[in-house]
Amino acid sequence: MKAAVLHGQEDVRIEERDEPALQPGEVRVRIETALTCGTDLKVYRRGYHARMITPPAVFGHEFAGTITEMAENVADWKTGDRVVAANSAPCGECPYCKNHQPNLCDDLLFLNGAYSESIVVPARIVEKNLLPLAADTAFADAALTEPLACVVQGADDCQLQAGQRILIIGSGPIVIGQACEFDYS
Repeated sequence: MKAAVLHGQEDVRIEERDEPALQPGEVRVRIETALTCGTDLKVYRRGYHARMITPPAVFGHEFAGTITEMAENVADWKTGDRVVAANSAPCGECPYCKNHQPNLCDDLLFLNGAYSESIVVPARIVEKNLLPLAADTAFADAALTEPLACVVQGADDCQLQAGQRILIIGSGPIVIGQACEFDYS
């Protein structure tokens, strides 16, 4: 399969890669849409991300697609299902997870590889963060699930009350989403 592989700072190459074999609980998803977020841009400029990706590695983490293959022990899914996957999954066992702070998980599993023809979604993400898409949901819209989740979480964390004023600074999709969420202009 063709894939965009990060080799280092501002060094991404299109390469032919073998499709990895599936391990128990994993699914293979044909990429229908992959997006570029601010984190991808930072990783490209820096050449790495301390926790998320170590070169050389297939790049990208926001995507939506279609399940093309499933390993043993995969329940509730079938080939042909339209899906979106979060780019991470917490362990559920560490002190942070048990304190309802999964974003701080000691063993947060990251998923990269969306800039390719297909991606293998690890069992933990299949179990916790693989989501079905309605037939009428566009793949491009579904691929925005992770940034939308950031918007919703940010709005919830603000705990704003009616009549309070806020300042939203920035011009990226998450900031624009925040402005829409708060119904401000």
